Amino acid sequence: MVEKNEELEVKNKQKEVSSSVSKELRDHFGRGPESVFVSLTPCVVVIHIRNFLSPIESVVMKQEGLKGVESLREILMKSVLPEIKTKISASFDIKDFEFFYDWNIDQKSGMIIGIHWDKIDRQEIEKSFYGAMNQEIRKISETAEKQPEHVFTYQVNPRTIISGREGILIRIEKELISLGSGETLQIAKRRLEKRLLNEGEFNKILGVSVQDIFVHWDFESDKSIIVFITDPF
Repeated sequence: MVEKNEELEVKNKQKEVSSSVSKELRDHFGRGPESVFVSLTPCVVVIHIRNFLSPIESVVMKQEGLKGVESLREILMKSVLPEIKTKISASFDIKDFEFFYDWNIDQKSGMIIGIHWDKIDRQEIEKSFYGAMNQEIRKISETAEKQPEHVFTYQVNPRTIISGREGILIRIEKELISLGSGETLQIAKRRLEKRLLNEGEFNKILGVSVQDIFVHWDFESDKSIIVFITDPF
């Protein structure tokens, strides 16, 4: 009975966060997403956003193309993300979580992820595919910039896998960031790495099809998160 009550409480909080995220996006972008799915583990909260493209972004897309929409979202997320972090922290009482986000504008999908880096990095559960995932990510990272100093992989639920990287920035990228070109670098790295990730061997490694890939960097801490949305395991 206690377990059922706890499960119900978590589901209610997930609905609460889903509603709050939809409202924040609607307030800032003028339109909310069709759906917001929230997953939670002790060290990760994942928010998967579907069918989201605001009217103003549709106009920007026609006039300036994909880069214009990407730039607009980077600007707006600086206001939206702190509000979402506050809502999540209030609902789940989480501390020391770092937040990342990304959008696949062509698919009108998005991802916001909060992660307690130290806790997740110490997980003892080892899936059979973790090692192969880490190796493939190291190979792709080396093609794009350099091998990361550290990589981990973690399955959040039957359709969501995350991989984290540390120590991935090269010296020229750090120089560009110091010169104020972080937003341009973020967009360029996202496009390059997503192309390489989509060409990777992840379907073969996982044994299921990857439906969506998200990737984001925290330049200040030199960390990056990759999220894979797959067919159910």
